[in-house]
Amino acid sequence: MKHFSVILIALLASLSLSAQNDSFEEFRKKQQAGFNQFKQDKQAEFDAFRKRINEQYAAMMEKQWQDFHGKEDKVPVEPEVKPVQYEAPVPKQTPVPETSPAPKPQPQPEEKKPAPQPQPQPQPQPKDTVIPVVTPQPQPQPQPKDTVQPVVAPQPKPAPQPEPQPEPEPQVEDRQIPVLPAVVIVPEPKPAPEPIAPVEVKEEEPAVQAAVSFYGTKVQIGWPDPDGFKLPGLDEKQLAAAWKQLAESRYDVTVNNVLAARKNLNLCDWAYLELIRQTTEEHYGKTNEAVFAQVYLLTQSGYSVRMAVGGDRLHLLVASDYDIFGMSYFTIAGRKFYLVGGKANSLRICEAAYEKEKTLCLQISQVQKLSSQPTKKRTLTSKKGVTASISVNKNVINFFDKYPSACIDGDATTRWAAYANTPIEKSVKDPLYKQLRNTIDGLSEKEAVGVLLNWVQTAFVYEYDDKVWGGDRVFFAQETLYYPYCDCEDRSILFSRLVRDLVGLDVVLLYYPGHLAAAVGFKEDVKGDYLTYKNRRFVVCDPTYINAPVGRTMPGMDNAKAKVIALK
Repeated sequence: MKHFSVILIALLASLSLSAQNDSFEEFRKKQQAGFNQFKQDKQAEFDAFRKRINEQYAAMMEKQWQDFHGKEDKVPVEPEVKPVQYEAPVPKQTPVPETSPAPKPQPQPEEKKPAPQPQPQPQPQPKDTVIPVVTPQPQPQPQPKDTVQPVVAPQPKPAPQPEPQPEPEPQVEDRQIPVLPAVVIVPEPKPAPEPIAPVEVKEEEPAVQAAVSFYGTKVQIGWPDPDGFKLPGLDEKQLAAAWKQLAESRYDVTVNNVLAARKNLNLCDWAYLELIRQTTEEHYGKTNEAVFAQVYLLTQSGYSVRMAVGGDRLHLLVASDYDIFGMSYFTIAGRKFYLVGGKANSLRICEAAYEKEKTLCLQISQVQKLSSQPTKKRTLTSKKGVTASISVNKNVINFFDKYPSACIDGDATTRWAAYANTPIEKSVKDPLYKQLRNTIDGLSEKEAVGVLLNWVQTAFVYEYDDKVWGGDRVFFAQETLYYPYCDCEDRSILFSRLVRDLVGLDVVLLYYPGHLAAAVGFKEDVKGDYLTYKNRRFVVCDPTYINAPVGRTMPGMDNAKAKVIALK
């Protein structure tokens, strides 16, 4: 009976728990259904908002067109400065104290020998006679009369000779750089723009996926199926009607997919622009339809762009707060818009602005997640025997090769900060830094920085940009690790990256006319040429002053004219 009661209680408990589970599952389903309905309603609001904004934009496209004339920012020409071989100062010899010459020995009188004395003869002893042992006592020697004792002059002690010491490290004087005329501070990179409202894929809209190889990285982008988009012409009304066509929900799959690719690959603004250009050109060919789609996708992503017509061609203009060298630009409402993929002196441009649009940022704050294509290993050895074998990602090198050089507010010196602040990707950094850490672990800050400085000074081959590239060319740190030649700016950018990452010290760049060096903010007391920035000492380190130690300024560089470029 007792066992039956236990079974009954267990059965009732099981039924009660089952009822509770049924109730919880039903509650969860209701909650999920309510959330899904809320999400659908909210997305419907977003879609209606986007539709209204696009209709207003299309209406403006019919009216706001003006003729503009373009200009171009030329790449600044820097005078070439030859690398200098450091010659260590000859250490001063410790002077030997002067001593008076030793006196010449004086002739001594000849010493007279005493006359020989007769020696006693031994007497014969009888047998068995015990002979007592007598210790002989020294007999005083009679001194002959008139004997002169020799006078010996005391000899001077030789001067002490210094013990041989190992060759000391050259002593660097502590010299402060005069008050600097300017400090360049590059603004923090802006976050990527966002669409005015979330863009979701409609399941009921048929789509087809197209694979794009973006710098060796496979990207899937969906397009409406069928698409059939075609521009009938390039007048204002035809373009406005085409905008309304792309603004239909069937193209949301494309907007959603390119935005997802930007997030998944950590694409900077320029990389995202390139992805959209490549995607549209592979889908539509190099046609006006591809350019029109580029303008549409970029506006939906939050970027400030303009559409332009020149003859029978449609053009894309992108707004940037940076002055991009070598690209035609047109000033619209006080802002520069750069012509992408071509050059033109005059264009008819639609001035219509999209809701909450933002300009293009040309700083790279994150590593682009491009597929790995390792290059052949390159071994770099300094004159002090520090060796590192390096392989980089060729896909990233190809991306950097197309990256535009740009400055801020017309100050050409700001362009170096963008290169120096760009991080090195993990697949390159981890093996390289492991090798360098094995050399600098356990060293003081000055010693560690000195090792890295000498490695950059002597493991790389210096050559002028004009000779190799036909003009000025700045390298990202990874490019310096890849290409066989580099110059002063490339070395300083790489050195600044290594010191910040490996030693954890702040670094600034120092710009002299025609030359770029660096200065390190040590936490310990380090002597040498230094400047004061933010109430801290930054000691000069020049990667182009071959074999020079920490704290030496290259000859010919006027520290009074140097300019500080702050880095992250």
